[in-house]
Amino acid sequence: MNEACARELGKEKLEELTAHLQSLITSLEDIVFEIDGNQTFRHVWTSDERMLFMPKEAFLGKTIMEVLGPLSVTFSNPVNEAIKTGMVQDVEYPHLNPEINEWFKARIKPVVIAEKLEDYLLVLSIENITERKLADLALVKATEQLEISNAALTEAKNIAEKASKTKSEFLSVMSHEIRTPLNGIIGIANLLKLNHTADQKEYIGNLIFSADHLMQLINDILDLTKMESEKLDLIHTEVDLLKLVKNIKNQFKSFAKSKDIQLKCVIDSRIPRKLIVDPIRLSQMLNNLISNAIKFTDHGKVTLILKLLSTQSNHALIHFAVKDTGMGIPDELQEHVFESFKQVQQSTRREHSGTGLGLAITQKLAGLHNSRVYLKSKVERGSEFHFDLDLEIAANQSIDESTEAPACFVFKDQLVGLKVLLVEDNSINLMVARKQMEYFGIQADCAHDGREALKLIEKNHYHVAMSDLHMPGMDGYELAEIIRNKYQDIHPIIFTADIMAAVKQKFAAIQVYDILNKPFAPEKMFEVLLKVAKSRGISLN
Repeated sequence: MNEACARELGKEKLEELTAHLQSLITSLEDIVFEIDGNQTFRHVWTSDERMLFMPKEAFLGKTIMEVLGPLSVTFSNPVNEAIKTGMVQDVEYPHLNPEINEWFKARIKPVVIAEKLEDYLLVLSIENITERKLADLALVKATEQLEISNAALTEAKNIAEKASKTKSEFLSVMSHEIRTPLNGIIGIANLLKLNHTADQKEYIGNLIFSADHLMQLINDILDLTKMESEKLDLIHTEVDLLKLVKNIKNQFKSFAKSKDIQLKCVIDSRIPRKLIVDPIRLSQMLNNLISNAIKFTDHGKVTLILKLLSTQSNHALIHFAVKDTGMGIPDELQEHVFESFKQVQQSTRREHSGTGLGLAITQKLAGLHNSRVYLKSKVERGSEFHFDLDLEIAANQSIDESTEAPACFVFKDQLVGLKVLLVEDNSINLMVARKQMEYFGIQADCAHDGREALKLIEKNHYHVAMSDLHMPGMDGYELAEIIRNKYQDIHPIIFTADIMAAVKQKFAAIQVYDILNKPFAPEKMFEVLLKVAKSRGISLN
């Protein structure tokens, strides 16, 4: 084969190969341009010329600037960068017509690198990435919205926490401000009860009953608030259930007697005597139910029933019920009696006092025990409220009858020899506490604030420092911490009208555990002081 024939055959093969490559390129969905180093279009390949905004022949021999004008910077800058670095350049851009919501990706790849720009070849391929881009943009928008939502949630959480803190602080202050004068009223009434004439007995009883009723209203509101904010926890301890129920019944004897109602208690003898339970909350549940039963019963009887349903392992399932022969509750009103601030009144007159919180609180307390209060009632035939509690049986079932609280009269002069410093900024409460201690045989020194108390501690020896919590200047927290750290032979006792849980937690952190909640009965003060005297081996006359 001569040289001319060989060249001709080579030319045919090259044309065939070129045609084949062009066919492959045009079969792609992308648009492919061939440009030189001067950014001049040399070739254009596309499977559908309708994807071009002008005939492909119109591109040839023109530069990117001549074709696109001001929009050319989108492509010319990455082309220059590809020539400069010899690296592939990618750029994403929207449709040149802003009214068309489509996105494209341009890839500029050097193919022939030459010194002269006219000999430099690059391939510029354009891919339609609308579906992916819109998905990415939607994801970005969703992420931004999520971040905005998260920010809003964080802000809302911060606002809620701030509001909760403000609410707690408000309740703490209001609890203190209301209980402080109430402590004076109840304290003076208890002092009068220790020494009164026969004709004053009824007045004092009515005064104490009214003050206790007001205290119960305050406790109901505070308890409901704590339960709604989920900050109320059960504190389980070993309890003599029979004794607890007996004490609860005794509390309502005079109330039932005043209405000529029989108050009965029926307890299953199979129930273990000692159980692990929160005595305060169980008492509160039974108190609320018995109080309501007596309140809404005008004749007949009120019966507290405890029945053992079953025992399994070291647990006892106990049925508690309070039945009355009172006015009863209509069927259409029964579902509402457990709502806050609801009372069943069957006439236009408000015949029964109270906040209407008792049953709502009882139901919430039952919920803390994983239980529920149920109601059975018929109009004019009475009502029965009942619930079941699964309680742990205490390991020690022995009964110490000596733990019975002594009668009030035996408190007199029983703490002679106990040296007490009394710190209280409220003059009425200071007088009440001092008089109660005098009845116990204690001649207490008195201070009106923490700094005055420290001066007395420097001069005198004390077994106990009983301090109010909220005082101007140095408060009970600061004073108790100083005593704990510097005067360890003095036992700090806090008495306060602030009953928020955070108070006990804060004092527990500095190892102060004896806290008397105002208002308190004289026997409660006596009990705490006697405990301190015995634990420290103090000789009493």
